[in-house]
Amino acid sequence: MAANAPDRGAVLDDIRVLTAAPRPLLAQVERTLADGYACALQIEAESRRLRQRLEERAASLTESPGSEHVVEVAGLAKGIARTDGELAELRTALLELRETARRLRAA
Repeated sequence: MAANAPDRGAVLDDIRVLTAAPRPLLAQVERTLADGYACALQIEAESRRLRQRLEERAASLTESPGSEHVVEVAGLAKGIARTDGELAELRTALLELRETARRLRAA
């Protein structure tokens, strides 16, 4: 992730605190939503890079099928699975926080 990107774990912690609070401040909720969306964009970008690299390496396996290339392809696939899981968890939490923001704006 980029050096200035919000930390996913910290964003998830903030989301949990805000969604559990009886009446969080709307400004905090909105800031955390923005951080969460920025984090999601970073994860999506990482996933795209991994997928592109996986496609490149998989296409070259026939030319150089050595075990180091197979290990690299497997590692890329695991990275994609990891980013998919991280993104799904973050999106679920962001939906909950977005509902909290909607509720606060309506009050």
